[in-house]
Amino acid sequence: MQRIRSIRTMSIVALVVAGIIAALAILAAPSFAASPTARGTPVPKPPIVKKYIRYGTARKKQTAAYCRRHYGQRVWRLTKPKAIVLHHTAGATWQAAWNTFDANTAYNGEKPGVSAQFIVHKDGTIYQLMPLTHRARHCIGMNWTAFGIEFVQEPRAGKDGHWMDRQILARTKQVGAGLRLVRWLRYRYGIRKVDVVGHATANASRFFKDRTGIRNAAGDWYAAEVKAFRARL
Repeated sequence: MQRIRSIRTMSIVALVVAGIIAALAILAAPSFAASPTARGTPVPKPPIVKKYIRYGTARKKQTAAYCRRHYGQRVWRLTKPKAIVLHHTAGATWQAAWNTFDANTAYNGEKPGVSAQFIVHKDGTIYQLMPLTHRARHCIGMNWTAFGIEFVQEPRAGKDGHWMDRQILARTKQVGAGLRLVRWLRYRYGIRKVDVVGHATANASRFFKDRTGIRNAAGDWYAAEVKAFRARL
């Protein structure tokens, strides 16, 4: 009888210990509830080649001044990004776009020059152009809170932006790399699918703002092509 009681006592103790271990495991596990895109299996970071443009003290000051004029924020750092803007380069190579961004040439009478955080080449190579804590000037009204992704695609006489973006969507390696990049950025920063927008649709974004009253008049990534891209995410 005493032996039976001992066995029962040992069983109860074992169950209690197992319960405590399980509870501790749950508490120690990372929580993804804060991000609407960070549920289930973590999204892996795609292969990325870092090819930084020059972003020294002068460009940081120019960016901060630009953001003060347009957003009321004297800031060059990108914190808590909430959107992703899709672009095409209107050129045939990633190097041409990179050179333009690195040159920091004034655009519309303002510096910094245009840039983006990423370029996705036709062969699927993803180039990162600056730390993800830096703002890039890629889209009116959105630079304060959005990553910019440029897809390499050259224009063709008689063809419009819809045609250019459809070439990207049909290019398996390129669009596949772009999708993997966007999935990872959405997972890492909790960006909603609806906030993946095109340069041509950015004016309608809930995050669009510009104190000077200017708006985008871009011809890259219209609503139909953005919808097709989102459907694959």
